[in-house]
Amino acid sequence: MTEKIRVRASTLSTAQPYEIFPLLVNSATYPLWSTIRYYESLRTGRDGLHDIGALRLFRTNRFAVMREEITDITPNERVGYTLLSGFPLLEYHARTTLEKIASGTRITWESSFFPKYPITGFFWRALMRWVLKSMVRSLAKAAEDPELRSKMLALAQGRTMAKKAMVRFS
Repeated sequence: MTEKIRVRASTLSTAQPYEIFPLLVNSATYPLWSTIRYYESLRTGRDGLHDIGALRLFRTNRFAVMREEITDITPNERVGYTLLSGFPLLEYHARTTLEKIASGTRITWESSFFPKYPITGFFWRALMRWVLKSMVRSLAKAAEDPELRSKMLALAQGRTMAKKAMVRFS
């Protein structure tokens, strides 16, 4: 097997960890602030809809459908998950960390995986680097707008969410 690929993206946000965490831990908000177009809860976690053990489905388009399991949550600090299906990647694990800094929060999203087909490693490294950069930037931007953040959290109360729901706020 090839060497495990590690990808990391980080950004600074003026929002505090306690302002960012509700958007990060609530999977139903992802279509409202990220490139994810659709979310569906497949299984509730041990202590709630978005808790450890929860299974979630994300779609970015007609063809990219990911199933993930939440594996790690520390309130206002981090959320971890494992990709179960959707991309030809093996042992995919990711973690998003919120680090309190003087000016707000450093958001770091990191993942590690093996490409299922070794010659595709360069492609998956580049794609995941782009995805993670997009995710941290979008999360920071959404969290920094108190009104938008509140609207997203109010809207994201169910077991499904689609990007088109955000049209209400335009």
